[in-house]
Amino acid sequence: MRNITVKLLQWNIWYLEKIANIEKQIRELDPDVVCLQELTCNHGANLGIYAAEYLKEKLGMYLNYHFAQQWDKNNSEKEIGDAILSKYPFVNSSFKFLQNPKENAVDYSEEGRVYIEVSVNIKGKIYTIGTSHLSYSHRFEETEKRKLETDNLINIIKEKQTNYIFTGDLNATPDSYTVKNISKYLKNAGPDFGEKTWTTKPFDDKRGFTEDKLNWRIDYVFGTKDIKVRSAKIINTSYSDHLPILLEFLL
Repeated sequence: MRNITVKLLQWNIWYLEKIANIEKQIRELDPDVVCLQELTCNHGANLGIYAAEYLKEKLGMYLNYHFAQQWDKNNSEKEIGDAILSKYPFVNSSFKFLQNPKENAVDYSEEGRVYIEVSVNIKGKIYTIGTSHLSYSHRFEETEKRKLETDNLINIIKEKQTNYIFTGDLNATPDSYTVKNISKYLKNAGPDFGEKTWTTKPFDDKRGFTEDKLNWRIDYVFGTKDIKVRSAKIINTSYSDHLPILLEFLL
């Protein structure tokens, strides 16, 4: 029996990027499963657009989306979240906050953070896929708050034994508390940690940290030991401030 190849895309699409550009890039790569962060509703470059539903309709894929942060509970236009889209139907889907939303969040570190998960039926075999976007802290420092987010995430992934893939923008470097602890339970399924994913656009956190070069690895794909990786590469694109990761794995 010939192996079946499944393509998975991990990408922080940047809240300032036009969603039509994201759609275009996804179409070109033609993944079977897409894990995305920083999807907005009626914001900035995407006024009048609910990004997650836009991609679901344009790409014709199944969708699991959940907001991470809402700045006004009575105004769903002010929210940002994560999504998983799939060509394959969901067996089930869920979410869990890793940090509860704070309505009056004053910076990135106080925003809500969510883990979302789906189980998909791929040719009769069930795979579970999770994704998240962890908080940014100044210069990617490992604060106690950030460690708590990581611990909440670890409590989820440590229970996964087989047929599991986790992706995300972790806002953490390869030598961080976050990546080291995830690596205790899951293997790196993406490219070598030495390859960079951020940033392709100028960044300024207003606290003395600026960056305008591709100097950082903060986006990852992990999997249980049984995941058979055929290839994993970082995709060069002008869209978003993060470069996406494209993984091919074998059933």
